[in-house]
Amino acid sequence: MTQNILFTFFAVSIFLATIFPIAMVVAQQDDFKAVAINEIVRDMDAKIFASADSATVKKYLPTGGASSSMSSFVLFAGDDVVLIDAGLGGSQWVKALSDLGVEPEKIKLILLTHMHSDHIGGLLNGNSRRFPNAVILSSKLEYDYWLPQNGKARNAQLEKIKTVYGNDFSKTFEFDEQVFENALIKIKALNAVGHTPGHTVFLVESLKSRLLIVGDLLHAAALQFPAPDICSSYDMEPKATVASRKRILDFAVKQNILIGGMHFPVPNIGTVKSNTQGGYEFFPVK
Repeated sequence: MTQNILFTFFAVSIFLATIFPIAMVVAQQDDFKAVAINEIVRDMDAKIFASADSATVKKYLPTGGASSSMSSFVLFAGDDVVLIDAGLGGSQWVKALSDLGVEPEKIKLILLTHMHSDHIGGLLNGNSRRFPNAVILSSKLEYDYWLPQNGKARNAQLEKIKTVYGNDFSKTFEFDEQVFENALIKIKALNAVGHTPGHTVFLVESLKSRLLIVGDLLHAAALQFPAPDICSSYDMEPKATVASRKRILDFAVKQNILIGGMHFPVPNIGTVKSNTQGGYEFFPVK
């Protein structure tokens, strides 16, 4: 498929640990556009890979860190705006949405890759719901783990989200289910469990292009693309994480699909190819 891509930077700051949004527009002509909002751009500390072979970590992360980010994505397709993850939800993240012309009332659908705090923080505005008209969807496996039936959520943040959103937060999907469709695009939820029990990748498809939003499939691109067997301390089920990582990356390679990740270094999106050592190479779009 031919992809016509245009990049526009709304704000740029790549100093380590700088809390300042970088909004990067990826626009497919006459199609849809995806905007990555980078809330934090910083080095991912090699210490989170403590269980990995130290020589491999040192080989790919000689400085002790890997360029990374904390990000979320906004999809524009016609009159519809879909948010994929809600970041930490700091003031700069909120401002970035406003700068894009996206007021909270405009968001009708929020898709969650998983429920770690840096992916759900923006759902709240203090003790209130930030998005008054939004339905929030997560995989059934993810929801059932973090919000056990007839029990309290596993942390106070999720309990508050559950309380203020009510039924708009309790709806779930099964893997391989189509979770959104309009005249321009459709979005399918794909199984990527391991990082969390119901971690999800979203495949965005239109007549002209495809994009995989892979959530936290990788945390340090410089290390985990060439050495995909390495997991971070954030991965709850390492064996399942590795299996999902390889399956999704193999799919992206075979189908020649652009991928975007919540912890990829700026510009967050690129193509992936297999290498001869059993790993992968990532090529950020220019």
